[in-house]
Amino acid sequence: YGVVMRDPVLYQVLDSGVALVTFNRPDRLNAWTAALGDMYFGHLDAAMAAPAVRAVVVTGAGKGYCAGADLQSLDALGSASPGERDGSMATGTRVQVEMLSLPKPIISAITGACAGLGLVQALMCDVRFAAAGAKFTTAFAKRGLIAEYGISWILPRLAGPAVALDLLLSSRVFLAEEARELGRVNKVLAPED
Repeated sequence: YGVVMRDPVLYQVLDSGVALVTFNRPDRLNAWTAALGDMYFGHLDAAMAAPAVRAVVVTGAGKGYCAGADLQSLDALGSASPGERDGSMATGTRVQVEMLSLPKPIISAITGACAGLGLVQALMCDVRFAAAGAKFTTAFAKRGLIAEYGISWILPRLAGPAVALDLLLSSRVFLAEEARELGRVNKVLAPED
């Protein structure tokens, strides 16, 4: 019927020894789903096990890096029976903090919208680069949610407690340039770079 099914995450090992992992749901700004999460962590496992891979770069297809949890997945979670409401239905079976124990460096290349769970994922990477003008938000407070998935732990460590509280309580949108000033990204580059 004209619908093209594609993998929600792409994996490619480059000649340079870098594994390129790309969130591949550009029509949804790469919003996180259980399938995306499970495939993402599977690709990280493959990269860690591959002797030829020395580092991993994570990015997003299209205009977004990762716009957070897919709200359609969250709607499905709300209609699940109480025994199914452990969150894995919407986010997958693995947790973001696992990334902190991986032995190879993980670099986040943030190309656009980076919000909520997507921001958590980027913050768990070892190094973060952002395209000029990329937009960030914690998003949780505006959704009536607690600061979850590890963001309340990692954000104060990267940006300090006062900045973390500002961003978590306001859920305001800020650009890559401010993210650099706040210590959230290491470097801001031109979008084509």
